[in-house]
Amino acid sequence: MKSITRMTACLVLAASLLGSTTAIAESEMQEQNDKDIATLTWRGIPAVDMNEHWAKRLFQWGISENIINGYSNYNLKPDQVITEAEFLKMLYRAMGMAIPNASANSAYLPSESWTEGLYRVAKLYNHPTTGENNFAMRMQPITKLRAAEIISATQGVHYTGQYAVAYLIGHGLSNSEANSPEQFDEESTLTRAEALQWIRQLAFHGKLKIDVRPKVPTDLSLLPDLMDINSEVIPDFSTEPVTDEDFSLYILGDVPELRFGDSKKSIDEQFGESKGKNIFDSDTYPLFTAHFNQSGELDGWSIDSYMDGSPNTASSLLTKKGIVLGESTLSDIIDRYGSAGVSGKGIIEYFYKRMSDGTYEDISIYDPIQNIEDVYTISFIVDDETQVLYHVMVTSFKVAFGYT
Repeated sequence: MKSITRMTACLVLAASLLGSTTAIAESEMQEQNDKDIATLTWRGIPAVDMNEHWAKRLFQWGISENIINGYSNYNLKPDQVITEAEFLKMLYRAMGMAIPNASANSAYLPSESWTEGLYRVAKLYNHPTTGENNFAMRMQPITKLRAAEIISATQGVHYTGQYAVAYLIGHGLSNSEANSPEQFDEESTLTRAEALQWIRQLAFHGKLKIDVRPKVPTDLSLLPDLMDINSEVIPDFSTEPVTDEDFSLYILGDVPELRFGDSKKSIDEQFGESKGKNIFDSDTYPLFTAHFNQSGELDGWSIDSYMDGSPNTASSLLTKKGIVLGESTLSDIIDRYGSAGVSGKGIIEYFYKRMSDGTYEDISIYDPIQNIEDVYTISFIVDDETQVLYHVMVTSFKVAFGYT
């Protein structure tokens, strides 16, 4: 795995929490004073005219990750059939590509079509398109087969037709329950919502990466065997229930767990005094960092695979749901916590509100939150290449966003 410091991991997570959600979607934290009592509210991410649409949260995610934006009137048109150029724009943005002039409203080189940058990238990476030398085809609806060929090409293989479909089915990337190319409705088109949903499936498998398609077709013997494939489409935003215990850090052996609300004094007695504070005002211990509120009670902790203690201690740190630092993968996290927290940058973050009866309700960071006092987050970072977990952070919402 990549050698990364604890501070860097925290900065990456903070950038995700504060950057993508705030800067891109114009969400923000606001203080509201009512009878001298300050409350903090979160505006969320607006999705214009989609309140009743099945893909609202999907588009909120797409906006927050800078995958998609609306037309000149901010209408997202989720049910409109997507063109090849629009599909490339979504896909390449999701994969972190900065596309020159990739907006119909751009003032950059106004004499040049907004599609030009997309097709230059496609040519550079040898991705198959119908519109590279035929401008009219760029504005034609893309078929599922062409989308499959482009997606497989981004993974660094050269397959066409049914072989591209077989590759995606075998790797769980087809966004379809089809178990064979024959069952894949290759000539059908996609709406903008369906295309975004397909891209989210790539995020669930850690496949939002871009690679060059080889010039020579890839050996067919390398295709996965579809005989035992049972295609599964992961729900867009599934969640699993949590309790108070899910916010604790568990340590194998005779060491007691780290629990929310523990006092700094008791933690110092159990784990030794901290070595000082980091830039996030958290105390550093050999196995974890801990943040304490003004009353000296634990309201946040984090761990990563490169702690100051023995390099063998990482595998002894785990969550209540059995997610083990340095061993569990993105797939394990989705299995135990649900798919709702996947962002696509190797960051998976879940938000929960503590109800008056002590139970927890999962909430969407994309929707407005009127009062964040009882909101908590469980966040993970996995390595881009191996998809293995290297950082966990569990905090109150206020600590995550620096409102302490």
